[in-house]
Amino acid sequence: MAVVLHQFAYSHFNEKARWVLAYKGVEHVRKNYLPGPHIRPIKKLSGQQQTPVLDLEGQIITGSANIVHALEQRYPRPGVYPGNPRLQRRALEIQSRCDAEIGPAARTVLFSALVHEADYLLNLFAGHATGAQRWWYRAKFPLAKRMIARTNGVKDPANVRIAFEIFARTLDQVAGAVEETGYLVGDAFSIADLTTAALLAPYANPDHEDMRRPTPVPKRVQDLVQPYCHHPALDWVRNVYARHRPCTENVQLEQNADGSMPAGTGG
Repeated sequence: MAVVLHQFAYSHFNEKARWVLAYKGVEHVRKNYLPGPHIRPIKKLSGQQQTPVLDLEGQIITGSANIVHALEQRYPRPGVYPGNPRLQRRALEIQSRCDAEIGPAARTVLFSALVHEADYLLNLFAGHATGAQRWWYRAKFPLAKRMIARTNGVKDPANVRIAFEIFARTLDQVAGAVEETGYLVGDAFSIADLTTAALLAPYANPDHEDMRRPTPVPKRVQDLVQPYCHHPALDWVRNVYARHRPCTENVQLEQNADGSMPAGTGG
C-alpha cells in the first residue's frame, strides 16, 4: 500500500512533511489540491479540512507535527529528533512554538499580499494544472478569495499587524540563536531547524524545486519580501536547505479530481 501525501504544492506546513519524507528517503505519492476546493475531499478523507494529510499505508495522519512523529517512529534513520532527551525536548518545544505562532504569522504576512494577486497565487498552487483547470480555478477565485482571506487571517487588520510584528521578531531571534553552532539545538540538524527553515522558506526563496518562488513575481509580493530577503535568518534558511534538504526523489505526482489538480509526473 502506497504512502500518499495530500498537500498544497506551495505551502510551508506541507513543506515540513515533504522535507521529512525526502530526508528519510520514503517513496511516496503526492496529491496536490487547490485552496478552497480542497475542503470537501480532505474532510472526507481525514475528518478535518487542513493539509498536509499523510496516508501512511492506510493510517491517516493529519498535521505536520503528527506526520513528522509518525515518520520518525516508522523510519528512525536518519532521525530528526535529537538522541539526547534534553535536546529532544528543546527541539520539540521549538517545533511546537513554530507551528502555533511563527508559521501562522508568516502565512498571514504572505497572504496579505497574495490574496490580491489571483494569477500569481494560481501559479503557486496550480503550476502543474492543465489549462482548463487553471481557467476553472481562476474563474472561481472571487468565491475562493473570501475563504482564503479568512482562513489565513488577513481579514482583520489588527491580526495582520500583529503577524508582521511576530515575523520580524522571529527573524531576529533565529539569527541570534544559530550564531554559535549554526543550529537551533546543539550542534546538529534536527526537527527544530527543519521546522523553522520550512516555515520561513517562502521568504528565503531557497534554491529547491519544492519551495522555489515562481517568476515573474508581482510588484506587491516583491515589495513584501524585499525588506527581509537579506536578513541573516533567511541566509541561514537558505544554508539549511542547501545542506539538509534532499532533492525531490522517489516521488510520483498523481492525477486527481474533486478539489485536487493533476500535477503531471514527478522526478
